[in-house]
Amino acid sequence: MSNNKEKHLVIIGGVAAGMKAAAKARRESSTMKITVVTDEHYISYAGCGMPYYIGDVIKDSKKLVVREPVYFKTMLNINVLTRHQAIAIDTRLKQVKVKDLERGNDIVFSYDKLIIATGAQPIVPPLPGVNLGNIFTLRTITDTLKIRTAVDSGKIKNAVIAGGGLIGLEMAENLTIRNIKVTVVELLDQILPPLDKDMSMIVQNYLAGKGVEIITSDGVKSFEGDGNTVTKVITGKRQLPADMVILSIGIRPNTKLAQDGGIGIGATRAIKVNERMETNVPDVYAIGDCAESTHLVTGKPAWIALGSTAGKMGRVAAINATGGNDTFKGILGTLIVKIFEMHIGKVGLSEREAIREGFTIESTIVPASDKSHYYPGAKDILIKLIADVASKKLLGAEIIGEGVVDKRIDVIATALTFSTTVDQISKLDLAYAPPYSMAMDAIIVAANVLNNKLLGKTIGILPRKVMEKREGGETFVLLDVRTDFEYKSGHIKGCQHIPLDKLASRFNELDNTKEIITYCRAGLRAAQAYRILTNAGFNNVKYMDGSISAWSYGLEK
Repeated sequence: MSNNKEKHLVIIGGVAAGMKAAAKARRESSTMKITVVTDEHYISYAGCGMPYYIGDVIKDSKKLVVREPVYFKTMLNINVLTRHQAIAIDTRLKQVKVKDLERGNDIVFSYDKLIIATGAQPIVPPLPGVNLGNIFTLRTITDTLKIRTAVDSGKIKNAVIAGGGLIGLEMAENLTIRNIKVTVVELLDQILPPLDKDMSMIVQNYLAGKGVEIITSDGVKSFEGDGNTVTKVITGKRQLPADMVILSIGIRPNTKLAQDGGIGIGATRAIKVNERMETNVPDVYAIGDCAESTHLVTGKPAWIALGSTAGKMGRVAAINATGGNDTFKGILGTLIVKIFEMHIGKVGLSEREAIREGFTIESTIVPASDKSHYYPGAKDILIKLIADVASKKLLGAEIIGEGVVDKRIDVIATALTFSTTVDQISKLDLAYAPPYSMAMDAIIVAANVLNNKLLGKTIGILPRKVMEKREGGETFVLLDVRTDFEYKSGHIKGCQHIPLDKLASRFNELDNTKEIITYCRAGLRAAQAYRILTNAGFNNVKYMDGSISAWSYGLEK
């Protein structure tokens, strides 16, 4: 390692990426001078915990602030300057011009190494009335305290959330917990845009059951107020009462400072970096939500802002800035979110993304139990797996349900990192005991189902495709093979009903000239019915993946 004595590392940004880089740089070098500048009041805070403080799940705001500047100074000899805004980078002179926002004067810092961790900023569209009171974004601790104060006032009865992404839905949960009527307005035709629509629809139906109104395919146009405070949200199709609005439309990488300094921007409009987190300018690194990465499945540039990624990037940049050698290969877009009692996870490519990337895909949706079904507390999860037909490699997964989702998402994240085939996943030696999983874990069951489809042993069809056939006017037989009791408790409109145990003796009731699609509660009996019919000579049969458990379009009795 090179001698860092008297060398100066300047870090712009003091949240997840910046402070991780500062702390790691000090561990790597005891002598390097380290200065962090941030325009915020607070540093090193847990941004992902902010909705839970607003919902009073987390009682004390101080618990969101992991460290304060005095800790970094006394324990690590790192100078952290809050309320100091970097306003210019001169890469030729290797200087950063900084404005002291409290005193108003400018300071110039010379650097040997520079790490840019300027993060991302919320998108605030220039809509009429957007500057009215009680219209908030949620990005900083300051934002959080303002929203919490408004909620605590007891005056907020109706809240409108513009945007149905992760943060928007976390806020929907936490405001509902605070007895506020919540309406989510999403411009797209689905909430949770990273997920495929068939999975997001199940979440949407669940939220409706919790009292959250979801409006899709509609956008906010303007805001109206009484005096200085918002009272109404005007969308393209309706008017909504609102005592509070949360703008959760999205974020964009905060790159202006870097761009003005001649630092290169990538295809995603974030700062372009290599595996060492180096920019196109020597001795300048970029990390966190302002920096681009590489998607490990596609190999293409990707920008997905997550605190977990920020910390890893910060660590790598710090090692390299202090004379070491480390790399960060990329990301999979792994995410997880809790909305009330439902857990929603995604990793790798969705079906939609995989098709856009040019893959020919096969996918499946498989309901399963998160632990042995007879063990107390067992809960259902729904697993969607997407694979490349040519290579048989897994491309991505989406998992939702009230059961344990995170460990299955992490298994798939590990598998995707090493380009695993579906068959290899089906043979993983995963931990088993009744309190933790089924004898064949849900992931292995789902991989087996998908592998059978890839090998042509079965032909399944996703519920969304069945609905598209109906809407397109196609004629086919939708065959319910559940028991009489199950059928009467709720079935898909227009289906034909023959219980599985009667199927072999009632072939003559089926029209062999039409396509037959079988379904049951979760898919197992539908697949058995598929085999019975194909073995009997029916040549145009499919079973519905996930069956009723994955059907989000309503039932009739």
